[in-house]
Amino acid sequence: MSSNGDWRGPQYGPGAPGGVPWGYVVEAPKPGVVPLRPLGVGEIISGVFATVQRYPAALLVPVMWTALAAVAAFGAFAAVAAVALDGPWQALHNDDLPSTADAVAVAATVAGAFLLLLVVLAALSAVASATATVVVRYAVIGRRISTRQVWAEARPVLWRVLATQLLTGLICAGILVASFVLPVLAGLLFGSEAGLVLGALFFLPGWVGAVYVQVRLVLEVPVLVLEDARPVAAIRRAWRLNEGNWWRSLGIPYIVGLVGSFAAQIVAVPCMVVGMFVLFASTGSTAAGDPYAQASPPSVAALVTFAFCTVIGVVLATALTVPLTPLTNGLLYIDRRIRRESLDVALAEAAGLGGAPAAYVPGQPGAPAAEPTPAQPTADGPAADGPSAAAPGTAAEPGSAED
Repeated sequence: MSSNGDWRGPQYGPGAPGGVPWGYVVEAPKPGVVPLRPLGVGEIISGVFATVQRYPAALLVPVMWTALAAVAAFGAFAAVAAVALDGPWQALHNDDLPSTADAVAVAATVAGAFLLLLVVLAALSAVASATATVVVRYAVIGRRISTRQVWAEARPVLWRVLATQLLTGLICAGILVASFVLPVLAGLLFGSEAGLVLGALFFLPGWVGAVYVQVRLVLEVPVLVLEDARPVAAIRRAWRLNEGNWWRSLGIPYIVGLVGSFAAQIVAVPCMVVGMFVLFASTGSTAAGDPYAQASPPSVAALVTFAFCTVIGVVLATALTVPLTPLTNGLLYIDRRIRRESLDVALAEAAGLGGAPAAYVPGQPGAPAAEPTPAQPTADGPAADGPSAAAPGTAAEPGSAED
């Protein structure tokens, strides 16, 4: 199987008893960031950060270009918002009742900012998910890949990734709406307040159901990218492949996300501090040197600058940390395929190992015989001819073992 080949479905069937298809193995080969065997929690987490360390440009450059485009879009929007909100702000400052046009301007500005933020976050998530999953394909077999190659492989599937994530979001939103709206509507139709109570009671299980579905489908993007599947087919395949793995799919990304959140604060907090400095600098006292003088309100430009700096901090922090989640999901996918479909054999062949075991237990069937060493003379005379004893635990060369 080539590094960018077809990953659809099992090619080798189930592995040896215990899920390890390497025979008498002391330790599985590790051509890339993880060993080619069922992965533990620590191995998945360390594999995520090893991938970030080995492929920083391939992971971050496409996402940072998307973030820079988002910064430019927010900059243009901030300039328009400063002009649109100047009238309502002056009316509020003069204790005048805002006009209908002022109210519409404020509502349109807030809605536009929220919509633009959603579009930017969706774009960052789609680009990071596609590019990080492509990087996982090469990282597990230890192959190098350039940023241009990553983008060339990820670009054709961006819309499918976005559509798959949108479908999953709609499914989860549908569960939440059905759990809350239907009981409320039933209560209103029958003229009773019981529907409101039922809606509140059904919202919690609906929320649990939405979380369950979201976690169960964490493998959808790896399936879509690595198996070249369509959105609906990827959702179905991810649901089946991740059966019995819900708690790992919840806990491991959560742990990685906690580490990423600490790193995000390093970027987000300075941006917010800059915005707050501009905001406070625009508020001056009416009498210089009088500590009891009343401070003037901040200008519209200062308010917009503070909001702009805050949003930019969020965007940059998201751009730096958003690849962690798809990397984790990609390694979870590798683990499930190894456990259920012996993908480790195909990965070993793609890495150029030819399916050879990494090491054998000495003395077991299939282990190579100890190589003879030249006889050493002693003080009493020449030593008898014959092979010397091999050191315990000595690993054999992969190519020297008999199949």
